[in-house]
Amino acid sequence: MNTTPLKDFQLEIIKEAIKNDLSNNVVISPISLLFPLAILSKGAKGQNLSEFQNVLNDSANKNIYTENLNVIYNTIKNDECLKIANAILTKVKVNAPFIQKGKSLNIQFDALKDVQQVNAWVKEKTNGKINKIIDQIDPLCIMMILNALYFHDDWKNKLDIRKTKLETFYLSDQKEKKVNLMYHFSKNAIYFQNAKFQAIKLLYNTSKISATIVLPDKSININDFILNMNTHEFFNIFHNMKTEEVELYLPKIKLETSMVLNQMLDQLGLKEAFKESADFSSLTKHKPIYISNVNQKTYFEMDEKGTTAAAVTSVTMKTLSINSINKIPYVMRCDRPYLIFLTQYCPGIKKTLILFCAKIENP
Repeated sequence: MNTTPLKDFQLEIIKEAIKNDLSNNVVISPISLLFPLAILSKGAKGQNLSEFQNVLNDSANKNIYTENLNVIYNTIKNDECLKIANAILTKVKVNAPFIQKGKSLNIQFDALKDVQQVNAWVKEKTNGKINKIIDQIDPLCIMMILNALYFHDDWKNKLDIRKTKLETFYLSDQKEKKVNLMYHFSKNAIYFQNAKFQAIKLLYNTSKISATIVLPDKSININDFILNMNTHEFFNIFHNMKTEEVELYLPKIKLETSMVLNQMLDQLGLKEAFKESADFSSLTKHKPIYISNVNQKTYFEMDEKGTTAAAVTSVTMKTLSINSINKIPYVMRCDRPYLIFLTQYCPGIKKTLILFCAKIENP
């Protein structure tokens, strides 16, 4: 009998991001990270490919993400409030079969020129919310794989700005600060609570995406809450809700974050891809070629009108040398650290996609 706990890439990378910064706000897009890495996996062979498949999937379904990337892409693309773009900018020739595989994902193949080219692509694909992903290009950089994700929509039920008040928010370190706390009452809120947390799902006007706000119990540290959660518990958050009367208090937030994901991916088991010996021979005949950096920048804004979120992930490839039931309303008061998940259900793989996860320590 296999007693190895089930693991899912989306939850595991969220945990690594939170472990990497326990005391501050964290925003990560698992899906924006998945795309460039899964695209790159199609150019990998041997041990390198095996590690990509082990890290990027669900241990209960080995190829659920990498083999269904086009299904995930079409689910996202068909939402009019969500934009996705993929690009490979390169100084070396890419194998024709690899280019053919990229057609279903509308990958833009182009020559890698300069910093301005890369950052102009980033700015355009995120509607100006993220202006740049790099400051310079290493002379030994021969390829960049890029993904951009942009979302904007208004709430289905807008929050009354007149009810937003300056209130106290209680930080994890026992300090306090004043924040703009929005208020919303609903007789038909999509809600769940147990001894560990409260959760509410907020719907958007047009998009099929929803925002799930998760507030751990006062007795539970927010980092412990997510780090101790298993895959089954995590995905059940999004499916076990029912209609209730709820009073919601939620801070207005506007966050911009940046992170390097090399070490996090190493912790998950993606190691060979960062070595000079990495086998990417299905991508290009150029050798050696390996990952030097994986970066992600995010923008996340939530107010009375709705939500705007953007993420850009860049994977930089290098070579060694250039020549080589209670009717009393539930009250959910987010005046202490809480979590936000922007999710979309993908019927094609029967899986909830975590487009954005935000841990709010200090709004």
